Amino acid sequence: MGRGGRGGAGRGRGRGQGPVAGDKSTTTSPAGLAIRSPLGRNSVCLRETMAGSPRSPLLLLAALALALALAVSPAAGQGHKGRLVGGLIDADVNEEGVQQALSFALSEYNKASNDAYHGRVLRVLRVRKQVVAGMNYFLEVEIGRTTCTKSQANLDNCPFPNQPDLQKKTLCSFQVYTVPWKGTTSLVKSSCRDE
Repeated sequence: MGRGGRGGAGRGRGRGQGPVAGDKSTTTSPAGLAIRSPLGRNSVCLRETMAGSPRSPLLLLAALALALALAVSPAAGQGHKGRLVGGLIDADVNEEGVQQALSFALSEYNKASNDAYHGRVLRVLRVRKQVVAGMNYFLEVEIGRTTCTKSQANLDNCPFPNQPDLQKKTLCSFQVYTVPWKGTTSLVKSSCRDE
């Protein structure tokens, strides 16, 4: 009969199993140290089988996929005040980035406009921003026609006309994309309608 009273006289000992007689829960490590398992000899065999099994990489891959899924879940991706990273958040119109985006959008509006007069922001209705690979600014503004023609210098302080027939108001929505570290700004979307 084999060791420990079990059948299998012709069986050889598995890799890493030591010669401790009569002890079913003790094995020898590759370094020659005796290892005692509280779960018995079968747990050691299971570990040896799993280490060499083709399932091992699959189990590791499954564990990594689970960890990644937990890391990018909405609960894990919550930013300041419960907002999702990459989600749209309201922005302060006085922020430097918002002011630059607004100035850029207005400049592009005036270039594209067929009006002989310069347009200027009357009111900012809403500003939102979104962190992406850069920053998206979503601007909703009311633009008014000024008394300055586009050919004049210093258009920032142009007054609005008092005569009702010269007054013109336009509601616009702009999406401005900036990448500050590259120094690039672009107008992604522009939609305007006269009031």
